Amino acid sequence: MSRQVFIGIDIATSNIRAVAIDQSGTPVARANAPLAQVKRGDDKSATQDSKSWISSLDNVLTQLCKQLSETALIPQSLLISATSGTFVLCNKDGTPIADAVMYNDGRASDPLGRAAKVIQASKQSGPFIFANTPEVLIAHLSEQPLAAIPTDSSHGLKMGIELSSRDYLTTTNEIANSLNITLPKVVLPGTKIATISNQIAAKLGIPAIPIYAGMTDGCTAQIAAGGATGSVTSLGTTMVIKVVADSNISGDGFYSHLLPSNRYLLGGASNIGGVSYLKYEADLENLNKKAGEIDCANFITYPLTVTGERFPIKSSTITNLVSAKPESDVMEYRGILEGIAFTERYAYDLLQKAGAKLSQTIYTTGGGGKSKVLSQIRANILNRPVAITNTTGSDMGAAFLSFASHTKSGEDLTSALAAINISQIEIFQPKPDQALSSNYQKYLTLISPYI
Repeated sequence: MSRQVFIGIDIATSNIRAVAIDQSGTPVARANAPLAQVKRGDDKSATQDSKSWISSLDNVLTQLCKQLSETALIPQSLLISATSGTFVLCNKDGTPIADAVMYNDGRASDPLGRAAKVIQASKQSGPFIFANTPEVLIAHLSEQPLAAIPTDSSHGLKMGIELSSRDYLTTTNEIANSLNITLPKVVLPGTKIATISNQIAAKLGIPAIPIYAGMTDGCTAQIAAGGATGSVTSLGTTMVIKVVADSNISGDGFYSHLLPSNRYLLGGASNIGGVSYLKYEADLENLNKKAGEIDCANFITYPLTVTGERFPIKSSTITNLVSAKPESDVMEYRGILEGIAFTERYAYDLLQKAGAKLSQTIYTTGGGGKSKVLSQIRANILNRPVAITNTTGSDMGAAFLSFASHTKSGEDLTSALAAINISQIEIFQPKPDQALSSNYQKYLTLISPYI
């Protein structure tokens, strides 16, 4: 095994995870630590103590570097991924004026709108520094002023960035100026941002390695499962669809992130998924067996458990759609699985029509991949092999990008990512299924009032 390893860190809502991989993409060390609990206010605020980001980062890096030291593995680079839209507002010295604002804070619909609420509550006039999560942690690790740390075009996208110019929209700058906020400079993912300080490197027992600009957790999760070219379906509580395109594509419920130098990662998130069959969670093994014995469901459903959908249908009024009452729990479960697969097919078709390129194989992450019957239904209706991947997680994707950033030629992360092996657990090959195809046409009729 190579002595060289590459570190990826993912900052989620409740914890920080870190992983080190070797040059083949194999994980060789892992660590995690909890973050402070998110506080929710009567004003719909959702905030978190940003000091916990730093203490937890120190914790995971100490754990990880101890493991590396014990096995004589030497880190070469580090890259951080985080949740898109979470930020902290600081004074000119880089000290937070309030707790960090979470991506789902309800005081406004966009980051600068939420920043305005923070400023109003603080009764301060500024000047202020706006910092996404990675910038705060990179400033800490490099012991550089927060104002000197740029953001990447992926983490900064929700602020309003024009990817062609790699800079903020005019309206974004105007709003920031009106609030006396300085926005971080924008750089591309894979750009060297800083170096771990000698003092912190000595404390961790590692070289003073470079820190590269990363991408958001949704992008790194896609990269972990499908590399730079794969189409990825994440089947967790909800369903997230991610594909690759050669141009900047956006539409109702989906938009693109730039993966330098020639790829765009785009996709959207649905409100259906594992939550659609949550009531059957205790009996899934039995239901999967029996559902696999049914040729197809005798009813059609769009299996929402809430009112409103984001993608591939964008509607605030759509709710659970059912063509008929299922005759049994097994039949209902089978229909829900088909509804998930039909929605996935419809989503991919929409993205293809918009200009996206689907990979020959659809890569799958998340708990939904454990259902063999669902995987086979998906393969049949997608008419593509469905691969259940073994390399999952935003921390793994961050580590992949860490490796690619350190070994790339110029701005080209995609070629470097191609050198990493995407491990697969099982592949489901498509089979002709006329009954399922007929049900898909009925599904399109069922959802037609909303599209």
